[in-house]
Order: sequence, then structure tokens, then C-alpha cells
Amino acid sequence: MTTGDWLTTGETASMLGVSRQHVVDLCDRGELSFSRTGSHRRVRRTEVERLLEPQLTREQEKSLWLHRALLGPLMREPETVLDRARENIRTWQTRHRPDGMASRYLTQWNDVIDGGVDEVAAVLTSPDEHSSELRQNTPFAGVLPDRDRVQVLRSFREHWDRKHAAA
Repeated sequence: MTTGDWLTTGETASMLGVSRQHVVDLCDRGELSFSRTGSHRRVRRTEVERLLEPQLTREQEKSLWLHRALLGPLMREPETVLDRARENIRTWQTRHRPDGMASRYLTQWNDVIDGGVDEVAAVLTSPDEHSSELRQNTPFAGVLPDRDRVQVLRSFREHWDRKHAAA
């Protein structure tokens, strides 16, 4: 057991911003897996990091899967994909009020696209809250062929069902 990989309940509590007793309670309820070293509990650092990650709703995770699938076309034909997104943004901006929420997201997408392929790829694949919000207003409609989109959605459903059957 490498000490850097394992944390005491006190270290775990500090990382989570909770009391040590709360960590013990999480362990006892089975919400946080741990190992015992004598009478002491040790929690894997990866377990704590898992708790610190944002938890996505089903719709947010489905959107994340679809956007991850866009990486293939984006890496093979970056200019074609980015041009399609820019065209969608231009078209949609004419349909929305300039001071509305949709326009704000379209403007943010424009900035991301102007940042280049690496910045676009980061937003397409990040589980963070801002990227998740942007993906709900994606300008990449029509990039994935229907066949691919259906296949990704089928794979996602299977993944989601397996993941939540185990929980």
C-alpha cells in the first residue's frame, strides 16, 4: 500500500471539506470504499477524487457521450467541422434575441471555436459545469451522421443501464 495512494479519514475529511466523523459515516454506510490498517480506515485518493467530480444527470452524460463522438470528425476534418458549427451559430443568431440566453451561449461557442481545435475538444469532453451548459446549446448539430448518432445513443443507454444497475 503506497501511502500517497491512501488517505487517513482526517486527510479525506480535509479534502472533502467535511468532518472526520462524516467520512467515517460515509465508510460505514458503504458510500465510500476503504481498507483497514489495524483499527484505522484508509481511503483511496481516487475514491475521494470521484466524490469531488461533478455528478452529471442522465441528459448531461448523454450529451457528453455524443460530444465525445464528435472528436473523430473534428480530428479528421477540423475545418469542415468548425465551419459547420460557425454556420449553425450564424443561422441561429438571426433567430434569437441578441440579449437572450441562447445568444449568450452562441457567443461563448464562437469564442471557443476561435480558440482552435484544442479548446473545442476540451469543451466537448470536459464534465465541468460550464462545458456541460455549453453542450446543451451545441452548434455541432448535423456533424455526426445519423447512423453514428444512433449507435452512440445505443451504447450510452447500455452503459447507463449497467452503471445504474450496479448502484
